[in-house]
Amino acid sequence: MTNSDAALAAYYQYPSMNPTTTSQKTAVLLANPPKEIIAYCTYFLKRAPYRKKVGGQMGLSENALRNYVIFCQHFGDFEAEFHQGALTFSDLDRQVVEGFIQWLLDKKQFSQNYAGRLLGTLKTLCLDAKKSEIETHPYVRHISGFTQRQTARIINILTFEDLHAIEQVPLDKEHLNTTRNWIILGFWLGQRVSDLLSLRPHQLRAAPNGGLYVDILQKKTTKKITVGVIDPRAIQILRHQFPKKLSPQRFNLYLKRVLEAAGLNQQVSSFKFNPKTQRKEMGVFPKYKVISSHDLRRSFATNFFGKIPTPVLMQMTGHSKESTFMSYIGRDPNRDSYADSFMEGVVHLVK
Repeated sequence: MTNSDAALAAYYQYPSMNPTTTSQKTAVLLANPPKEIIAYCTYFLKRAPYRKKVGGQMGLSENALRNYVIFCQHFGDFEAEFHQGALTFSDLDRQVVEGFIQWLLDKKQFSQNYAGRLLGTLKTLCLDAKKSEIETHPYVRHISGFTQRQTARIINILTFEDLHAIEQVPLDKEHLNTTRNWIILGFWLGQRVSDLLSLRPHQLRAAPNGGLYVDILQKKTTKKITVGVIDPRAIQILRHQFPKKLSPQRFNLYLKRVLEAAGLNQQVSSFKFNPKTQRKEMGVFPKYKVISSHDLRRSFATNFFGKIPTPVLMQMTGHSKESTFMSYIGRDPNRDSYADSFMEGVVHLVK
C-alpha cells in the first residue's frame, strides 16, 4: 500500500474525517465551521459528498480526497514542528506562508511541482473558509500554487522508431504481449492511463475511410471526445486482439519490461524516484527505466505536433487551451511565431 493509499484508508476509517459518519458531533461541526486550519480540513472533508465538481457532478473523486487528506497530514506536521497551538486562517501571514513553503522545499525536500500543489490546496481551503464567513488574514490573497520552471522540465517520449522496435520484439509471455498491445494503443490514442485502460469494444465505431472512431468520456475532465485511428496495427488490435484488462500499476511495471526487451536502453536525462530518499532525483538512466504510462499520451501530442493542426490534436487529447497544450509538450508558441515572422521578413528583404 502506498503512502497516499494509506492516507485515504485512514480517512475512511477515522470517524472525525469520514463524511459518511453520522453523529451529533458531525451535526455540530457542520453547523459551526472551525477557524483552525486542521480542524477545518475535517469540516471540509465531511462536506465532500456535497461539493460540486467541474461539470456539475456532486462529490469529490478519490484522488481529490486523497490529496486533501495528505495536505492535512503535511500541514499538521509543519504546525507541530514550528508552532505552539493550532494555526487559524487569520494566522496565515506572509511569515507563516513562506515558512510553510520553505519547510516543504528544504525540510521535506519535495519537488517544486508537489510543493506548489500543496500551496494550491491551502489556497482552496482559504477560499472555502471565506465562503463560510471565517476570518482570514489579508495575505491569503497572495497564496498561490507554483510549478517547476519549464526550462527545468525534462520530457521523454516514445518515437516512431521506438514504436517500431516495440512492435517487432519477440515476447514469450502473454502478459507482456497484452502490455505491448496497450502500449501501441496508448501511442495512437493519446489518452490518460485511466481512460486508456478502461477502454472497451463498445466504444469503437467504424469510420468511412476504413479506420475506427474511438469514443471516450474522459474521467478527469468529463469531456466527450472521439479519436480517429487509422494505423493498421492499432486497428488490428482493436478489432481482433482487444487486450485484457490491466491495472495501471501492473501496466507501468510490465511496460518497462517490454521497453527493455525492445532495446530502448539509450541513456537519457530524467527525474527518477529514489526509494531510499523517497524523492525524484535528476540523473541519467536507460530510457526504458524512465518512460511511464503517461508518456504515451505526451508522445502522441509531441509526435504529431506540427504535422497535424494543433486544434485537431487538442480535440483528440482534450486540452482546452493552446497554451496548456504547448506547455504539455514543452513548446513555446510565441517564440516559434516570432521566429517565423523574422524568417518571412528576411525572405521579403532578399526579394
